[in-house]
Amino acid sequence: MISEKRVVYFFLLLMASFPIIDVFNGYVLSMNYSIPIGVIYRLFCFFFLVLMILCKGLNQNTYTFYTVLFLLIFLLILGIQSVLFQNPLTLIFEDSTVLIKFFLWVLIPYFIYQHRVFMEKIKYEKIFIYIDFFFTIGLLIPYFLKIGNQTYANSNAGYKGFFFATNDITLAFIVSATFTGWYLVKHLDKHFSFRLLGLIILYFANMLCLLLLTTKTGIFYGVFLTIGLLIYFLFFQTKIQASYRLLVSFFLIVAIFSLLIVNKGFIFSALSGTVDRILYFHNLYNGNLIRLLTSSRSEYLQGGWDYFTQSNHPVLVPLFGFGFQYRLVNFGRIGLIEMDFFDLLFGFGLVGILVTSSLIIYFFILAFKKKNWSIYTLMYGVVLVYSFFVGHVFFSALSTTLLGLICGGIILEDQKEDLE
Repeated sequence: MISEKRVVYFFLLLMASFPIIDVFNGYVLSMNYSIPIGVIYRLFCFFFLVLMILCKGLNQNTYTFYTVLFLLIFLLILGIQSVLFQNPLTLIFEDSTVLIKFFLWVLIPYFIYQHRVFMEKIKYEKIFIYIDFFFTIGLLIPYFLKIGNQTYANSNAGYKGFFFATNDITLAFIVSATFTGWYLVKHLDKHFSFRLLGLIILYFANMLCLLLLTTKTGIFYGVFLTIGLLIYFLFFQTKIQASYRLLVSFFLIVAIFSLLIVNKGFIFSALSGTVDRILYFHNLYNGNLIRLLTSSRSEYLQGGWDYFTQSNHPVLVPLFGFGFQYRLVNFGRIGLIEMDFFDLLFGFGLVGILVTSSLIIYFFILAFKKKNWSIYTLMYGVVLVYSFFVGHVFFSALSTTLLGLICGGIILEDQKEDLE
């Protein structure tokens, strides 16, 4: 029998290493090799989680009920869609891979819940620092080696290295920067150490990565996050002497402005392509700000809604949706809205929305309990907002892994009093 310690450490290694897997996967795809490294890795994660969860045994409680119900309902929906649209095996397989990615955010926190006692002993939150580090070097090393891909095709705006999905990697750095910034502020009350220096370097590297990606959401979030952290440290860290807070804040502000002045040429170069791109689409859309801000999602949403409400199956489609691949094959670009709520509605119907919402609300209630307020509460809220407006969370393997780890942190915060 494998010890719990080995199982948990292997799980943490598996989760922390996924940025490296994604970089390697992107490199292989860029070299035009059709080796699905990312798919193989996620399949392994899925079957590992299922096997370990079953071996540990299911507790009879509300959380287990929601988790099992979620998995069974979506498998049932997949079966109904396959019969309703007479989908070929290839399409069923593609939809199954979508579900496997979708299931990760549910399986990961349940695994953590099963091993919550051991997880509390090993400072679980550090996994986000390791993930952040691997994401950062995964973007910056190819950048300085002058290899990799631009953020936007046929444009010099932005750089994303060997990460393929722009919105996914933007969310990854938003989550990473949030956690590292929080961890940094938490450690600013301690004496200077190499750990503190490392956190400062990592945070500024996160800001550089968001600047390199040059997505509107990423840049604005980076600015607001930095300002928010400075305000929080200066006015709300009341356990630290006011003189020390003022001194540290002063040096941080001077350091930020010094970096901006020294690197103004680089910053201007990084942003100019994005500004040109925004102006181009502003003119293309005849000044339609809603279409510009949503990157045409508002237009795709209207088309997707028409297909959803005017199908040949006026009862079953609203209840169970079209599935993912059926929409892409038959509706083209309108088949993917890139707003998770509507992609979930059109893909899995009202039943899918209801089941997913029940689990989202379950974690929301846990996260926003007064005794559970933590960095996971903030990150959970940020991810949900990002999911609704930008998408690429629930149906992206990268993003669902991060969401699952965040939900795992929420579980640990909720169980903390019981474990102490």
